[in-house]
Amino acid sequence: MSDTVEMLNQRYGAAGRIAFREGPGGMPLAVLIAPQGSCEVSLYGGQVLTYRVLGYQDALWLSPLAEFSAGKAIRGGIPICWPWFGAAPKHLPEGTPSHGFARKSLWRVAETTYGTRDTEMTLILTHEDATDAAWPYKYELKLTIALGDCLTLTLQTRNMDDKPFIYSEALHTYLRVGDAREISLVGVKEAPMHFEDMVTHDEVIPHEDVMAGIVDPVMDRVLGIAAEDTAAVVVWHPSLEGLPGDIPLEGPRKFLCVEPANPHHTESEITLKPMEAHIITMRVQPTTPESFKQHRS
Repeated sequence: MSDTVEMLNQRYGAAGRIAFREGPGGMPLAVLIAPQGSCEVSLYGGQVLTYRVLGYQDALWLSPLAEFSAGKAIRGGIPICWPWFGAAPKHLPEGTPSHGFARKSLWRVAETTYGTRDTEMTLILTHEDATDAAWPYKYELKLTIALGDCLTLTLQTRNMDDKPFIYSEALHTYLRVGDAREISLVGVKEAPMHFEDMVTHDEVIPHEDVMAGIVDPVMDRVLGIAAEDTAAVVVWHPSLEGLPGDIPLEGPRKFLCVEPANPHHTESEITLKPMEAHIITMRVQPTTPESFKQHRS
């Protein structure tokens, strides 16, 4: 039985810094507050939905048509794609859903902490909480969400089984932009990437530990994104035609997905022996164009 919002507030809440409330569809949400900003996290999916820094609009895009119901993926924020990314690998049964089951599972709160400048929450998901017929292994996922000068996500996978397993993963980050036709994505390829043609972009790019930025003249900011212990970055931006039902017609102009990943597409899956663990980290931070240039130089 999952904890109620009241129980979560009693055990893990902290006045003015950490609170739990009932969100859309009755799903529990955590609100983390630090001196520099705030974020909201859905325990369903272990999914960061919003990230706001003082002086800037939300860094993340959440679809106004997002569905908050069991068995459905939430469109927007930072979905956790695990134990596979994209279409299920060929060795899995036909009809296995894309992007794994972690994003459609209810995570548990393991710990919350806060200090002068930082607020943190650690969520946990294990084989006792969620599994799939296509994934007959014992595992433990720990997701730590740290809110400070930037938003930091750390995802640890541990093999709790008595045999090795292979998995892939991605942090499917929806970054909010003023107008996708005006932005440029730097740091992923040698030349900046542009999206003024509004056609579908869906590319898995081998790039270890990416450090990139979305230069956004409409919002007068740069969204910096950096990752550690990832082998690729996925750039996804849909066209206006054939949109999924939970993305409104104007949606593609308002976001770009930049996703640090260890995907099977580039043979970057992770193999873990019993009790071994692997950790990936991602940081997101809005900043001024001037500060971003200084940081990259």
